Amino acid sequence: MSNITVCARFRPPSSKERIDHGDGICIRSLDLETFVFKDEKQEEYTFSFDRVFHDGSEQADVFEFLALPIVRDAVNGINGTIITYGQTGAGKTYSMEGPSILDCDEQKKGLLPRVVGELFNAIKISEDASKYTIKLSMVEIYMEKVRDLFDLSKDNIQIKENKVQGILLSGVTEISLLNRAEALQSLSSGIANRAVGETQMNMASSRSHCAYIFTVQQELTTDKRVKIGKLILVD
Repeated sequence: MSNITVCARFRPPSSKERIDHGDGICIRSLDLETFVFKDEKQEEYTFSFDRVFHDGSEQADVFEFLALPIVRDAVNGINGTIITYGQTGAGKTYSMEGPSILDCDEQKKGLLPRVVGELFNAIKISEDASKYTIKLSMVEIYMEKVRDLFDLSKDNIQIKENKVQGILLSGVTEISLLNRAEALQSLSSGIANRAVGETQMNMASSRSHCAYIFTVQQELTTDKRVKIGKLILVD
């Protein structure tokens, strides 16, 4: 079972930042867990995390360290969540999606397409006598409302709590996923429905928070026991 893990990731400076501020960088790497931050007064502060991904880190590095253990837990009926957190323009959506869900090279793929691939791969190579089903829901929190990204008529979904199921989204749409290609197409459709607005820092920055909810059900064919694991990614 994976534990709570906190990582920091730094993106390269944008072209506008290079023009405005040159190549000066206020972050200096010490090792894989520690970096030094230098403020405007040239004072240095040291910070440590479970892992630090600097501007040269690959998308695969983030997935393998952070997401892979959680995906494998979800296939085995253990819930897990991955949250990208940071200011506008920090690169959260790039880490989550990559340049595009449907069309980007292997190196640039984000967490979502890698998670989808590993979910189906883990099920394929599973040695258990089990039947698996994977379902996907997508919602966004926008203007203090929870909106179903697969059915835009459901624009005020209620968050409820059930003694058996725990916290749930009442009436949210669940799509059954049969393969990787179908899953990526469904994700692309949901992402297209997100509320996107222009901001000063990033012309395509989303003004909402999005939650991708994968539900993996494992039915043991020998005794009909059922295990359910939820994997939630939040951008």
